[in-house]
Amino acid sequence: MKRIFRKNGIRKGQAGFTLVELLVVVTIIGLLVGLISVAVPKAIESGLKAKTKGELTALVAACKAYSQEYGKLPVDPSDIGKSGYNLGSFGGAGDTANYKKFIQMLCGDSSIVFSGQIMNPKGVRFLEGAKTDGTFQDPWDSSYFVKMDCDDSGGVNYYFSPDTVENIRLQVIAVSMGKNKTLEDPDKKITKTCDDVFSWR
Repeated sequence: MKRIFRKNGIRKGQAGFTLVELLVVVTIIGLLVGLISVAVPKAIESGLKAKTKGELTALVAACKAYSQEYGKLPVDPSDIGKSGYNLGSFGGAGDTANYKKFIQMLCGDSSIVFSGQIMNPKGVRFLEGAKTDGTFQDPWDSSYFVKMDCDDSGGVNYYFSPDTVENIRLQVIAVSMGKNKTLEDPDKKITKTCDDVFSWR
């Protein structure tokens, strides 16, 4: 009778994987694919929100730098003294007509005029990252919203429900509506889910 094993216990001929080994490998690969399919979209979403937060912070900083340079907020002079000023479609009541001009002005365009007044006569570049045509949008293709304290009340109101009207003690705030493109309650008192991104939190 021929010997089919060598002295060290290994079979003669070409060695291969057993069925159990193959099943273990396939199971491990399946688990890894499952984990990746969950983790990758979350990581991408987190990255987009981090980018958005950075741009909101830059937008607020640009408004403050403008205020330091010119001694006034970067708004239409006719809106000074009004209770807040909204750029973009903020709650459906914002100034969308002047949004692009506002962004162009912060980007150093010295030809922008509001109410007969040149807004950035020195051509100072306060904001980086926006397009030259005044387009400055979040990763979900919506304009950022900016709200300013034009009447020196010590802050701006962000919430629109009578139950949750609160004064945010900041001169300028900026908001992105997030992936669902809907303004929501950051404290989730009204809307239980919120994917908006805020400059102040």
